[in-house]
Amino acid sequence: MSIELALNRTCAPQLALIEFIGLARVVGAAAVELRNDIVGQEFANGMPAAELKSRLDDAGLRLASVNALQRFNDWTSEREIEARALISYAAALGAPGVVLCPAHLPGDIGDDAHRRLCEGLAGLKPIFEATGITGYVEPLGMQHSTMTKQGEAVAAVDEIDGWGNFSLCYDTFQHFRCSDPTLFPEHIGLVHISGIARTDLRPEALTEPDRGFVDLDDRVGNIARLRAMIEAGYQGFVSVEPFSPATQQDPLIATRLRTSLQYVKLAAGLR
Repeated sequence: MSIELALNRTCAPQLALIEFIGLARVVGAAAVELRNDIVGQEFANGMPAAELKSRLDDAGLRLASVNALQRFNDWTSEREIEARALISYAAALGAPGVVLCPAHLPGDIGDDAHRRLCEGLAGLKPIFEATGITGYVEPLGMQHSTMTKQGEAVAAVDEIDGWGNFSLCYDTFQHFRCSDPTLFPEHIGLVHISGIARTDLRPEALTEPDRGFVDLDDRVGNIARLRAMIEAGYQGFVSVEPFSPATQQDPLIATRLRTSLQYVKLAAGLR
């Protein structure tokens, strides 16, 4: 598999599924990344996996991932039930994997962060084994995150001998705002990109609503990061994941998104 560009549902969460699929086709994306946290849309409204898969197949779109199981390292019986349902649904969709996000609320950080990561991954491992899909472990760079650096994720997956069932989700923005330059290309299974244009905040002060499309004004260094991953041998989906309301609701979103994808392809040397 070569590098393929995908649209995360955050590009236009307000659009109905059929409109979002149309947007992906118009801008030339190869795949989409669906989410289970958008009110009133395809997961929340109870759409059967078979129907959702049929709509994607009819449009000629691949599925980059299902995003996400939240608080995977807060492992409880309730979390296990949630995980089994989400992973089973993702498998029925034909998704290659499910994104796994750590706990990141005030009060979540403790002295047992590594143990909790290992506990959550160990609980998830047999579920992923049974379905044959992958858990994409995504470090988050915000202040209260219980897993900010890629090295923390790698250490936990190493400890449970989990690389047959897990890989990293490398989010360029998350690693920019927590100043994590480390790269583990051999373990990356999914990439998220988004651009930061504003210059009035330090990286650690940036938040999700600051994330737009990648263009020439980008501070994150997405192109350099992509080039480094490609040179190291990464092949897989690169999913565009903005959260800026102005970007999401731009009446010219198709034009802006197509321009951004073309810029990324040319600047990063993608085919």
